[in-house]
Amino acid sequence: MPEFDEKVKAAFDAEFERTRPRPGLRGRVIANAVATPRVRQRAWITPRNFAVVGAAAAVLVVAGVGLRVATQGAPPVAKTSPTPSAAVLAFGKLPPPVLHPPQGLGAGGGSAPTVVPYFGPAKMTWSGQLPKVPASAPVYRFTVPTAAEADAFAAHLGATLQSPGSAKDPDRSYRGPYGYQLRISLVDPVAGEPTYRVIRQSGPSPNRPFTEAAAHSAADAELTKLGLMPSWSSTVQVSRLSPSSDQPLIFVIQYQRVFSLGDSTVAPQVDGNGDPSGIQVLVDSAGQILEIFGVLRQAEQPATYPLSPPSTAAKAAVSAAPIVTPKDSSPVPAVTLTQAQLVYKTVVSGGVGYIEPAYLFTGTFTWEGYPNEKRVLIPALAPGALS
Repeated sequence: MPEFDEKVKAAFDAEFERTRPRPGLRGRVIANAVATPRVRQRAWITPRNFAVVGAAAAVLVVAGVGLRVATQGAPPVAKTSPTPSAAVLAFGKLPPPVLHPPQGLGAGGGSAPTVVPYFGPAKMTWSGQLPKVPASAPVYRFTVPTAAEADAFAAHLGATLQSPGSAKDPDRSYRGPYGYQLRISLVDPVAGEPTYRVIRQSGPSPNRPFTEAAAHSAADAELTKLGLMPSWSSTVQVSRLSPSSDQPLIFVIQYQRVFSLGDSTVAPQVDGNGDPSGIQVLVDSAGQILEIFGVLRQAEQPATYPLSPPSTAAKAAVSAAPIVTPKDSSPVPAVTLTQAQLVYKTVVSGGVGYIEPAYLFTGTFTWEGYPNEKRVLIPALAPGALS
């Protein structure tokens, strides 16, 4: 055994023979072990010797704890706080996701809506089956694209800038390839983040026999050609925008992004209307692409955040404030919320974007002779994770 190791052991044995462990034992043993002058005093704390001293001190600390437990009983157990600690919140506290007053094509991601989205006041109750969700879920952070990065995206498509936007029309417009025009909105209130819209300058073709499968294939081919095919996981829904026979038939192909929750279940992404979010392609009955709409986003960084239970969200949903206030004294409808789903929604704050989980509650009712769907969005993150 090396000289230093022998000194540590001898000091330990000598102290233990003289007295039972008491306060200050750890310091005295280490002091006794190193008290004898060494040939090279300035170099005595080598990595190996430091490890030996630390190991001896650890033995003494454990021995002391064992004696206290035997003579005084177990120490009190610290209570865990329900609020996530700062170390758990990789991106800090996040702004809560919210819905936006309705705009755009309506329910179903562009299809002719079977119900009208309703965001006004209602007397709500809950009667449904709550989803099963994990204790935590990923949140994604990204940097909001700037005008220069929007121009770089356009250049990648082969488009050149025509107008940087104005107070009347804030969208940046570009002359695109293949007869397209490209428009980029750096502030899209419904999407909650910058979006792009690729528009063919010619109108739809006269109605021809065409199938939904053929429209889906045409959309896939065009997205691949332009390099816009989504790299993320998605579900695809094909619907018809114009059911009337005297109007051009347009197919809507919606690539809705979905997020894995760590098992076999996924959560879809929605926009400010509560409609599917991702990439939307409009195709006419001749297979011609009329429009491509999608979000303009930078690389994402994931982090795991704790979730609140669905039962807590259901209580918040029935008392949620409306996001639209009617201008007249219309009667307040009574609505039973019957569906609840864990979804993802984008939030932008301070030039940084977050894709966060939320609970989307819905319930249908008839109002003024028309079917309506009340939509309520409740943040899914634990309260301590929200700003």
